Parts: sequence; C-alpha cells; structure tokens
Amino acid sequence: MYELTYIISPLALNTNTVAAKVSAFIADNLGGKVKKEYIGEKKKLSYPIKKQAAGSYVIAEFSAEPEKMDELKKFLDLNTDILRHLILTQKASRPAKRPARIKPTVIALPAEEISHKGEKVKIEELDKKLEELLK
Repeated sequence: MYELTYIISPLALNTNTVAAKVSAFIADNLGGKVKKEYIGEKKKLSYPIKKQAAGSYVIAEFSAEPEKMDELKKFLDLNTDILRHLILTQKASRPAKRPARIKPTVIALPAEEISHKGEKVKIEELDKKLEELLK
C-alpha cells in the first residue's frame, strides 16, 4: 500500500484531468488500484516551486508492485503539470507493544488517621509510643 502526494501546477487546465491521468497510469501501467483520492483546492505555497507560487494538492492511496515504482516516479517527473511529488509506503497498523500507562489511584484514609498539621505533639508522648512499638 502506498500514499502518493503531489502538487498540480496552477497552469494546468483542469486539476481533475491531471489527477485522472495519474490514476489511469497507476491502473494501466502499474497494474495497481487507487483506493482513495483527495483533490484539494488551490493553495498558496510556502515558497515557489518551479517558479509557481500556488498549486493544488492531491493525495492518493493505491496498491501496486514495488518493482514498478520507478516507472511511476519517471512518469511524475516528466509530467509538466506536476510541480512536486512524494511517494510513501504505508505499513499495516500494529498493536502497541506495551499496554497503556496505568494511573495510580489515591487511597482515601479514614478521618481518624489523618493528622492535623497545626497540632504539636510532646516529646514524652512520642517516646512512649516508640517504646510500645519497639517492644
């Protein structure tokens, strides 16, 4: 499975025609099948590409044999209506290797066990409790 993103020049007469030519080339010459295709509107580019300041983005997901990707790259390079292109391989989604993090839960203590910060305890009382615990 591949994802093809390309920018169509604003000088092209019709963006749908250019996108149809690319889809037909994938189907006819590569023996592939276009699963999804999104044709965006004309947008201003961040920087000029081949002396063009705007272009229409097209994103297509398709399947084809890996050996024939060079033919597609050559076709896209030679097509004057396409300013730039990028072909990515899509990997099948895999389940996460480790489980999601578990948030620790807060255990509520009974009201009797919660000490009040404002109270002062005498040293003699602490010594008695310490002796009781150590016995």
